[in-house]
Amino acid sequence: MKNKLFKVLKVSLPVSIGIYLTWYFISNSSESEKDYFLKSLSEANYLWILLALVIAFLSHLSRAYRWKYLLETLDLKPKLSLMYHSVMIGYIINLTIPRSGELARAAYFSRYQKTKPDQIFGTIVIERVVDLIMFALVFFIAFLFQADQEKFNQFRQISTSSSNPLMLPIFIVIGVLLIILLVGFKKVRIKAINFLKGITQGATAILRLKNKTAFLMHTLFIWSGYLAMLWITALALPDLQNITINAVFACFIGGTIAIGATPGGIGLYPIMVAGALIEMYGYDGQIAKSFGMLMWTSQTAFMILLGIISLIAIKKEN
Repeated sequence: MKNKLFKVLKVSLPVSIGIYLTWYFISNSSESEKDYFLKSLSEANYLWILLALVIAFLSHLSRAYRWKYLLETLDLKPKLSLMYHSVMIGYIINLTIPRSGELARAAYFSRYQKTKPDQIFGTIVIERVVDLIMFALVFFIAFLFQADQEKFNQFRQISTSSSNPLMLPIFIVIGVLLIILLVGFKKVRIKAINFLKGITQGATAILRLKNKTAFLMHTLFIWSGYLAMLWITALALPDLQNITINAVFACFIGGTIAIGATPGGIGLYPIMVAGALIEMYGYDGQIAKSFGMLMWTSQTAFMILLGIISLIAIKKEN
C-alpha cells in the first residue's frame, strides 16, 4: 500500500505543479490576451507549424540514430526502429516524472534487445552529458547575442529561481534512504555495485566511438533543429514574423530551463518564453503569451502522439 502511494505521489506531485503553473499562467492573462490567443490560432500559418513538427520528428530520429554509435561500442547492432521507439517512449514518460524517461528508455530497449539495462543506461548518461555541454554552448552564444546582457542575466536568475523548491528536500530524503539501504542490506549493496559497474561500462562508450565525426554532426543537427523549430513556429504568427535571432536564443534558454524544472515544461514553458519576449524585447503580453502557449502545445501534443504510436509499435520488435 505504501509503495503504491509513493508511486502515485512521484507522478502526481510534479504533474500537479505543472497544472498549477498552467492555471497561474491562464488566470494571470487578461481577457484581451485570451481573445488574442484564440484569434492567433485562427490566423496562424499552419504550414510553418507543420514544418516545425517535421523538423522535430527529424531531430528525434537523429537522436535515435546517433545512439547507434554508442551502442556499437557494446557490440550491439539494433534496428533503428527499436532505438527510435525507445527514445519516444522515454520522452512521453518524462512528462510524468522529470528525467524518468531515461530509465524507461533503457528498460524498454533492453527488454526487446535482450541485453542488460545498466549498460544501456550508461550510454544514455553519455548522451545527457553531451546535451549538457551543448546547452552550455547555446547559452554562451545566447549571452553573446544579447545587446542588453544585464537584462539577460536578470532573466537567467529569475529562470533558475523559478524551479521547483521541493526538489532539493526530495533529493536529500532519497539520498538518505539510499544510504540506509546500501549500508543495511547486503543484497541491495551487491546489486547496486553491479549496476554501477554496468553503467560505467556503458558510460565509457564515448571513448570507444569509431565514428566520432558522425556522432558530432548528429549532435549539431539535433540542437540546431531544436532552435529551428522554435524560430519557425514564431514565423507562423503574423506579429512575430520579424523576430530576431537574439530573441529566439533567449526564448530557447528560458524554455529549456522550464523543461528541466517541470515535466515536459508543463505550465512553466509558456511563462518562461513569454517572460523572455516581454522583459527583454518589449513584446506585448498577448503576443508573447500566445507564442509561448502555441509552441508548447504543438510540440508536446506531437510528441505525445509519436510516443503513443511507439508504445504500440515497439511490441512488434519481438
